[in-house]
Amino acid sequence: MTTLSQALSAYPRLTWRQRTHLRVRWLVCPLQKIASYVPKNGVIVDLGCGHGLFTLLLARGSAARQVIGIDLDRDKIALAQTLRQENLRFIAGDIAQQTAADLPAAQAVTITDVLYLVPYAAQEQLLRACAARLAADGVLVLKEMAERPRWKAWLNWLEETLAVRLLRITETTAAGFYFRPRADWMALLESMGFCVEVIALDKGYYHPHAVFVARRTGQVREEKSP
Repeated sequence: MTTLSQALSAYPRLTWRQRTHLRVRWLVCPLQKIASYVPKNGVIVDLGCGHGLFTLLLARGSAARQVIGIDLDRDKIALAQTLRQENLRFIAGDIAQQTAADLPAAQAVTITDVLYLVPYAAQEQLLRACAARLAADGVLVLKEMAERPRWKAWLNWLEETLAVRLLRITETTAAGFYFRPRADWMALLESMGFCVEVIALDKGYYHPHAVFVARRTGQVREEKSP
């Protein structure tokens, strides 16, 4: 199992701000637990990969994985591309604009704390694109923040407001936040033909972490625009 120290040492160069950001990210998010729901082999696409910390964790978790990270922020992608890991590569791209034609065929797609910055219609478009590119036995691992406990949800909203709107740590083209209740995520994924399991991962954390493990139950096609 990769440790925080091992993950940080994989980056040849980190500024103190980058190192602090990655360290905090590791400590406040259950990345190892999320990774445990990802298949051990095949192509794994990590959408909204940022600096590549979780993407690196996936690649180091199994040599049989070929992991591809995609993110809008070119500076973060540039840093991620310095990582020393053979079964890992990164692409700069706006996931809110991805269609099935833009995504590689995959055994799994992971999206971790990203979709709240993607408008609702684009969320659905992206998830349908993911579904269309998943293998018949593929899995979508979607990590989001739940709406309960309410105090954790409120703290998360406050933190994101600071990070996105004031400190601008996270790059986005969206005008606001686009959170969904847990039931809405379940309904949306099930409408696309997924069988969905939701697991609360907030114990021991002040964020309301929840992961949606969505497995293919049949052929799912990307909806075409009228």
